[in-house]
Amino acid sequence: MDQKVLKVEKRISADPTKLFRAWLNAKDFSLWFLSGEGIGIESVTMDPRPGGRFLINMELDGKILPHSGEYITIDEPHKLVFTWRSHATENRDTLVTVTFEEVKDSKHETKKSSKQKTTTLVTLIHEDLSSDLQIKMHNHGWTSILGGLSHWMESILE
Repeated sequence: MDQKVLKVEKRISADPTKLFRAWLNAKDFSLWFLSGEGIGIESVTMDPRPGGRFLINMELDGKILPHSGEYITIDEPHKLVFTWRSHATENRDTLVTVTFEEVKDSKHETKKSSKQKTTTLVTLIHEDLSSDLQIKMHNHGWTSILGGLSHWMESILE
Protein backbone atom coordinates (compact mmCIF):
# COMPACT_ATOMS: atom_id res chain seq x y z
CA MET A 1 0.00 0.00 0.00
CA ASP A 2 1.27 3.45 -0.93
CA GLN A 3 1.66 5.39 2.34
CA LYS A 4 0.89 9.10 2.24
CA VAL A 5 2.32 11.95 4.31
CA LEU A 6 0.63 15.21 5.32
CA LYS A 7 2.48 18.34 6.49
CA VAL A 8 0.70 21.30 8.13
CA GLU A 9 2.49 24.40 9.46
CA LYS A 10 1.34 27.39 11.50
CA ARG A 11 3.22 30.37 12.95
CA ILE A 12 1.89 31.15 16.42
CA SER A 13 2.73 34.17 18.58
CA ALA A 14 3.95 32.33 21.68
CA ASP A 15 7.11 30.69 22.92
CA PRO A 16 7.75 27.00 22.12
CA THR A 17 7.55 25.83 25.74
CA LYS A 18 4.01 27.19 26.26
CA LEU A 19 2.85 25.67 22.97
CA PHE A 20 4.52 22.34 23.69
CA ARG A 21 2.95 22.08 27.16
CA ALA A 22 -0.51 22.84 25.74
CA TRP A 23 -0.35 19.44 23.96
CA LEU A 24 0.24 17.56 27.25
CA ASN A 25 -2.23 19.17 29.67
CA ALA A 26 -5.66 17.54 29.30
CA LYS A 27 -7.60 20.50 30.73
CA ASP A 28 -5.96 23.05 28.40
CA PHE A 29 -5.94 20.62 25.46
CA SER A 30 -9.71 20.20 25.54
CA LEU A 31 -10.13 23.99 25.15
CA TRP A 32 -8.28 24.31 21.84
CA PHE A 33 -8.09 20.87 20.17
CA LEU A 34 -11.08 21.42 17.87
CA SER A 35 -10.91 19.75 14.49
CA GLY A 36 -13.80 21.47 12.75
CA GLU A 37 -17.17 23.17 12.88
CA GLY A 38 -19.63 21.42 15.17
CA ILE A 39 -17.02 19.10 16.68
CA GLY A 40 -16.49 19.29 20.42
CA ILE A 41 -14.42 17.47 23.01
CA GLU A 42 -16.38 15.14 25.29
CA SER A 43 -13.35 14.01 27.30
CA VAL A 44 -9.55 13.78 27.22
CA THR A 45 -7.29 11.45 29.18
CA MET A 46 -3.50 11.60 28.93
CA ASP A 47 -0.49 9.84 30.37
CA PRO A 48 2.18 12.15 28.87
CA ARG A 49 5.34 10.05 28.98
CA PRO A 50 7.04 7.83 26.39
CA GLY A 51 4.91 4.68 26.28
CA GLY A 52 1.98 6.49 27.89
CA ARG A 53 -1.36 6.55 26.11
CA PHE A 54 -4.00 9.16 25.39
CA LEU A 55 -7.69 9.07 24.49
CA ILE A 56 -9.54 12.02 22.97
CA ASN A 57 -13.30 11.55 22.68
CA MET A 58 -14.54 14.02 20.10
CA GLU A 59 -18.27 14.60 19.81
CA LEU A 60 -20.21 15.30 16.62
CA ASP A 61 -24.02 15.35 16.46
CA GLY A 62 -24.27 13.42 19.73
CA LYS A 63 -21.91 10.68 18.52
CA ILE A 64 -18.58 10.01 20.29
CA LEU A 65 -15.58 9.65 17.96
CA PRO A 66 -12.62 8.17 19.87
CA HIS A 67 -9.07 9.14 18.86
CA SER A 68 -6.26 7.35 20.64
CA GLY A 69 -2.53 6.81 20.55
CA GLU A 70 0.71 6.31 22.37
CA TYR A 71 3.43 8.85 23.08
CA ILE A 72 6.73 7.83 21.51
CA THR A 73 8.94 10.91 21.99
CA ILE A 74 8.45 13.84 24.38
CA ASP A 75 11.37 16.24 23.88
CA GLU A 76 10.27 19.50 25.53
CA PRO A 77 10.06 22.06 23.98
CA HIS A 78 11.21 20.79 20.59
CA LYS A 79 9.40 17.66 19.45
CA LEU A 80 6.41 15.47 20.24
CA VAL A 81 5.88 12.14 18.45
CA PHE A 82 2.83 9.90 18.94
CA THR A 83 0.75 7.28 17.20
CA TRP A 84 -2.73 8.32 16.07
CA ARG A 85 -5.70 6.00 15.53
CA SER A 86 -9.30 6.93 14.73
CA HIS A 87 -12.24 6.18 12.45
CA ALA A 88 -10.54 8.50 9.92
CA THR A 89 -7.46 6.21 9.78
CA GLU A 90 -9.68 3.13 9.46
CA ASN A 91 -8.64 2.33 13.05
CA ARG A 92 -5.03 1.79 11.98
CA ASP A 93 -2.08 3.32 13.81
CA THR A 94 -0.50 6.24 12.01
CA LEU A 95 2.39 8.44 13.14
CA VAL A 96 2.28 12.16 14.04
CA THR A 97 5.34 14.35 14.69
CA VAL A 98 4.89 17.90 15.97
CA THR A 99 7.90 20.22 16.12
CA PHE A 100 8.18 23.66 17.72
CA GLU A 101 10.79 26.04 16.28
CA GLU A 102 11.27 29.53 17.68
CA VAL A 103 11.35 32.20 14.96
CA LYS A 104 12.43 35.71 15.96
CA ASP A 105 10.94 37.74 13.16
CA SER A 106 8.56 40.28 14.69
CA LYS A 107 10.26 43.35 16.07
CA HIS A 108 8.08 45.91 17.78
CA GLU A 109 9.63 49.31 18.42
CA THR A 110 8.31 51.64 21.09
CA LYS A 111 9.61 54.98 22.29
CA LYS A 112 10.88 53.47 25.54
CA SER A 113 12.20 50.11 24.40
CA SER A 114 12.83 47.75 21.56
CA LYS A 115 11.06 44.46 22.18
CA GLN A 116 11.14 41.33 20.09
CA LYS A 117 7.98 39.20 20.01
CA THR A 118 8.45 35.43 20.12
CA THR A 119 6.85 33.47 17.32
CA THR A 120 6.96 29.70 17.00
CA LEU A 121 6.66 27.70 13.81
CA VAL A 122 4.59 24.62 14.66
CA THR A 123 5.05 21.88 12.06
CA LEU A 124 2.87 18.78 12.13
CA ILE A 125 3.74 15.79 9.96
CA HIS A 126 1.22 12.94 9.80
CA GLU A 127 2.62 9.74 8.26
CA ASP A 128 1.21 6.36 7.21
CA LEU A 129 -2.09 7.68 5.88
CA SER A 130 -3.47 5.33 3.25
CA SER A 131 -5.52 7.45 0.83
CA ASP A 132 -6.04 10.89 -0.64
CA LEU A 133 -9.34 11.04 1.30
CA GLN A 134 -7.45 10.49 4.58
CA ILE A 135 -5.00 13.25 3.59
CA LYS A 136 -7.90 15.62 2.83
CA MET A 137 -9.78 14.84 6.07
CA HIS A 138 -6.68 15.16 8.25
CA ASN A 139 -5.49 18.31 6.47
CA HIS A 140 -8.79 19.95 7.38
CA GLY A 141 -8.68 18.63 10.95
CA TRP A 142 -5.05 19.47 11.74
CA THR A 143 -5.35 22.92 10.12
CA SER A 144 -8.39 23.65 12.31
CA ILE A 145 -6.61 22.29 15.39
CA LEU A 146 -3.51 24.45 14.89
CA GLY A 147 -5.80 27.44 14.30
CA GLY A 148 -7.57 26.61 17.58
CA LEU A 149 -4.22 26.43 19.37
CA SER A 150 -3.27 29.85 17.99
CA HIS A 151 -6.59 31.46 19.02
CA TRP A 152 -6.49 29.87 22.47
CA MET A 153 -2.89 30.99 23.02
CA GLU A 154 -3.79 34.56 21.99
CA SER A 155 -6.69 34.56 24.48
CA ILE A 156 -4.58 33.46 27.45
CA LEU A 157 -1.64 35.75 26.64
CA GLU A 158 -3.74 38.94 26.39
